[in-house]
Amino acid sequence: MIDYENISKVYNDNRVLKDVSLHINKGDVVAVLGPSGSGKTTMLRCMNFLEKADVGTMTFDGKKYDLHGISKKNMAAIRKKTGFVFQRYNLFLNKTALQNVTEGLVIARKMPKEQAVEKGKVALDKVGLSDRYDFYPSQLSGGQQQRVGIARALVTDPEIIYFDEPTSALDPELIGEVLLVMRRLAKEGITMVVVTHEMSFARDVSNRVVFMEDGEILKDVPSKEFFENPGDDRIRNFLRTLTS
Repeated sequence: MIDYENISKVYNDNRVLKDVSLHINKGDVVAVLGPSGSGKTTMLRCMNFLEKADVGTMTFDGKKYDLHGISKKNMAAIRKKTGFVFQRYNLFLNKTALQNVTEGLVIARKMPKEQAVEKGKVALDKVGLSDRYDFYPSQLSGGQQQRVGIARALVTDPEIIYFDEPTSALDPELIGEVLLVMRRLAKEGITMVVVTHEMSFARDVSNRVVFMEDGEILKDVPSKEFFENPGDDRIRNFLRTLTS
């Protein structure tokens, strides 16, 4: 479905990504794991053009693009086929849940408001917020705000959704409600790449685990193999710190 090849990114002489390559099949749920500072979020942001890679290519729908030199027109066309869920929700505080979900449809895609509202309600229903259409972010819990963020990504019918540590900003008691929504999406066959520290999601929901350290992918294997046979001592130590 999508091929990323040789992505590299440098910040102030610090090479954050080092020739990272990743193949994503339709229906994949890829959990991206690794210690803090390993380049996970930077990789995800480069994949969706929130950061510009210094080097790298992307093959999407049979067309190959230079991640550094891609035109704004091609970037916009690809983004219309993808969704992104942020750590910190990134909601408009002065807009309701429904308005947050429909804003991109009306403004960026010029969709008639009535049609956008209909699609927005369907997306919010899907994440369990059918009773929160007219609530503002300040009236929602962190878990509910993140579910609005997921609905906003879903409403465009994306071919793939990127999740950047979607539960990291949540209190422990709210994490489960967001992961439950993501589990449902996985069962529906939605293609996802998820940067996460939630090992239960990586083990039970994802079909592949990508482990990163120091800007490189050390391992890209089926999830069952990753947890049953981590192999590399660095991976064993990482898993030990999360379970200790």
